[in-house]
Amino acid sequence: MPSPHQRLHSDGFELVEMSNRKTKGNSAVHPECLSQVQRILRERFCHQSPHSNLFGVQVQYKHLIELLKRTAINGESNSVLIVGPRGSGKTMLINHALKELMEIREVSENVLQVHLNGLMQINDKIALTEITRQLNLENVVGDKVFGSFAENLSFLLEALKKGNRANSCPVIFILDEFDLFAHQKNQTLLYNLFDISQSAQTPVAVIGLTCRLDILELLEKRVKSRFSHRQIHLMNSFDFPQYMKIFKEQLSLPEEFPNKVFAERWNENTQAKDSTVREVLQKLFNVNKSLRSLHMLLMLALNRVTVSHPFMTSADLMEAQHLCSLDSKASIIHGEKLLC
Repeated sequence: MPSPHQRLHSDGFELVEMSNRKTKGNSAVHPECLSQVQRILRERFCHQSPHSNLFGVQVQYKHLIELLKRTAINGESNSVLIVGPRGSGKTMLINHALKELMEIREVSENVLQVHLNGLMQINDKIALTEITRQLNLENVVGDKVFGSFAENLSFLLEALKKGNRANSCPVIFILDEFDLFAHQKNQTLLYNLFDISQSAQTPVAVIGLTCRLDILELLEKRVKSRFSHRQIHLMNSFDFPQYMKIFKEQLSLPEEFPNKVFAERWNENTQAKDSTVREVLQKLFNVNKSLRSLHMLLMLALNRVTVSHPFMTSADLMEAQHLCSLDSKASIIHGEKLLC
């Protein structure tokens, strides 16, 4: 049975003392309006959209975009590793950089991208097949037989040339779960990609994403010698006031939201002036300040928003925090009888 102060909470996070005011009269909210809210916010929470804001990584972003521009515009080959814990924004960082890069007309018409993942491309053969597919060179390769991985990869890149190096199509390789490629036999893929980035062949940029701080120790000597040793570190270095700002921005509706009145009220509702909300966020921040954990909390709270309950409340956040802190394994065996 909820306590009286819980029954009298406001529309959202504005109140400092929830027990001192009654709930404002909620005007009828059209289901379609709430559907749009759910769609916009879930898209923001679940996907690393290049349209989302970057938080606390402006220096790293500047470094990365400059490196990519040198490859895409100047034909300079480069390699770099983006290192950081899971949920620190590595994928979002590279997505933002690629989005800005592709907005440059001369780049979008010429630069090619190849995305590989160590969880999916588990050996050289699968990786080469995927590279061929993403470069749209299946017809060029045909039934040709190659003596080695290096010969095959060189042929693919040679097929992209338009005469001399200056007119070749630059290729950007993005290797997610980079450390898993380092565990593959002889590290053939990494060796050849880094070797090409050091040679005078087609201009390439090799971007590796990993959560392993000791990643260089995993590389063979011949691979390490061909790597540029550039590293970009993401460490969730923002403080709690910045974390609160991120919380408000992530929960706010965009200016172009169709129902202006509802959007204004929703955004006013997310200012986090309630001490209960701050306590919930402070606990989460102390345990795990990655944006991924924040998005999980907000997603669970958003699931409680309905037509009859159209605005998120501090009680919703508290319930979401409770769900986030549950031990899934303990929940499964809860109530089971002990075997003697």
